[in-house]
Amino acid sequence: MKYLRHISRNLRSSILVTFSALLFFSFLLVGLSLNIAANQYIRFGAERALNDAMDAHFIGLSFDPSTDMFFSHVRARGNSVDFFHRAIRYFHVDNEYQLVGTTAVAYTVVSDIIGVLEVKGADLTVFEPVRIRVGSNIYFVAAVRTMVFPLNAFAVYYIDVTDLQRITATVNLRLIFIVAAIWFVTIMMSTYLAGSLARPLRSLTRFARQIGNGDFTPSNMSFTNEEFEELNQTLNHTAKQLAKYDNDQKAFFQNVSHELRTPLMSIKSYAEGIKYGVMDHEKATDTILECTNRLTEMVGDILYVSRIDNITPPMMEEINFPALIEERVAQQRALAKQKDLNLELTLERDTILIPCVTSYIERAVDNLISNAIRHANTTIKLEVFEENSKAMLRVTDDGPGFEPDKLPHVFERFYKGKNGLTGIGLSIVKSVVEQHKGTATAQNGETGAILIISLPIGITN
Repeated sequence: MKYLRHISRNLRSSILVTFSALLFFSFLLVGLSLNIAANQYIRFGAERALNDAMDAHFIGLSFDPSTDMFFSHVRARGNSVDFFHRAIRYFHVDNEYQLVGTTAVAYTVVSDIIGVLEVKGADLTVFEPVRIRVGSNIYFVAAVRTMVFPLNAFAVYYIDVTDLQRITATVNLRLIFIVAAIWFVTIMMSTYLAGSLARPLRSLTRFARQIGNGDFTPSNMSFTNEEFEELNQTLNHTAKQLAKYDNDQKAFFQNVSHELRTPLMSIKSYAEGIKYGVMDHEKATDTILECTNRLTEMVGDILYVSRIDNITPPMMEEINFPALIEERVAQQRALAKQKDLNLELTLERDTILIPCVTSYIERAVDNLISNAIRHANTTIKLEVFEENSKAMLRVTDDGPGFEPDKLPHVFERFYKGKNGLTGIGLSIVKSVVEQHKGTATAQNGETGAILIISLPIGITN
């Protein structure tokens, strides 16, 4: 059992055993079919020749008036004389299985055949052709009771097919040699084939193990087989993606630790000031609350980033994009009103269906509106429309806009913007949109900043 388990788990052994088994059973089937066909052909031919000989025996009967008896003047003539160039011989025996009036046959062969007939019994008028083995020889024998001289005897016809059977045995022996030669060639070819499969698999296994151990260095291997090369390229792509993901995670945690340290240090400093009575309690409390709110918002964003960066995203569903935007605008109107901002929404269509993770898109839209509220002076405009089979959202504010040198970096995580402020709100927008196979862009308009996202649509009305 241990050996069988090793064969089933080892590629080289599995291929060798499979090819050997297929070869063995194929030639076994061929050999059996050949032997069955040869034996049947010999049997049918011999039986037909013997039956013809017995028929000729009856056809050749003649009446002799001088003796007042019938006699046979035909002795296995015509087609029955020859079977594969082997003469059909005959002799006579009486009821006691003794030779009668026959001297032209080899006594040893005839006596052996008589012995077999005596065992089988010959009481019938016609003894149908049968195959018998006498020593190392094989015969087909038939007998018919004579109604003429010699009266009450049997005319026994037989054919020696020993050499034909030996030819079959010789063919079988040569077939075995052929099988052995082909098996040897097959083993050589199978060994080469198994090696050509096993070596690339081992190399790719080592590469996969390297990736699993955290080493994402791309492989410089190449394979002539297109399937192995495709697997190699896929593993290389995976290694690059994991390396990027790993670097992003390291940079992310470094930035997180840095950004969390600032509000925590402020909270600690003002708390110590209150404790030792060196700061105004009301002012220190306001600062601590402000830093706490900022810290809470930052932690929420960090947790959200960790969810959207998950390699396996949640299942998507189809939603109405304009309805979602209306709902998010309604949620943000109170905050805009507190800052005396006018929030305007324009819908080109009532229905634009998009496949998405609803919570992710809601968070992205909230971040776009919150960013606009943070920088707008009086008005924020939101426009929803369809363009090039994409659902589009354009958010425009009348604030100062982006600094030209900062514009390419507005979607980067923890990038410091105007007045040294940092955040990851817009980076969340970009991550969510790209996860949905869309795009996010930023630009400056005539009166302020313009942020645009586009998402693939399903059905529009």
